[in-house]
Amino acid sequence: MRRHIGYVPQDVSLFFGSLRDNVVAGGGSDGVDDEALLRAIELAGLQGLVNSHPHGVDLQVGERGQSLSGGQRQAVAIARALVHDPQILLLDEPSSAMDHASEESFKANLKTYAKGKTMVVVTHRTSLLSLVDRIIVIDAGKVVADGPRDKVVEALRKGQIGRAG
Repeated sequence: MRRHIGYVPQDVSLFFGSLRDNVVAGGGSDGVDDEALLRAIELAGLQGLVNSHPHGVDLQVGERGQSLSGGQRQAVAIARALVHDPQILLLDEPSSAMDHASEESFKANLKTYAKGKTMVVVTHRTSLLSLVDRIIVIDAGKVVADGPRDKVVEALRKGQIGRAG
């Protein structure tokens, strides 16, 4: 079941080891060939880092990923979520530490990748809403809006969606 769900937490946990070790963490390295690893790294936007480092995917990330930027740590978590090609993606603020260019690249890659998959995105960034078909707005634990993306976004712009209770 776990291989069918990819999860990107808001707070990324990395450990001392290589980029490879951190991407395949949690799902076990069994069944993760280099092709799947490199595809996940590319989709997550880490290909430039891998290509520019002499050790490639075996570069050391440091304790808790300290040798990586916040956006790169987030991209490692994204690659980890994608490496087994899951059918369901749960993304909690997946680009909050990324700069604009990294986020745009990530969105373009994910939009193509996610066709035919189920994706739940938790975000405060309206820029990520282009990835989804349906939006559910929750305020104080209550659903205050639910519908097609364009209709909900328009209602939000017009101030037609109030706060819970």
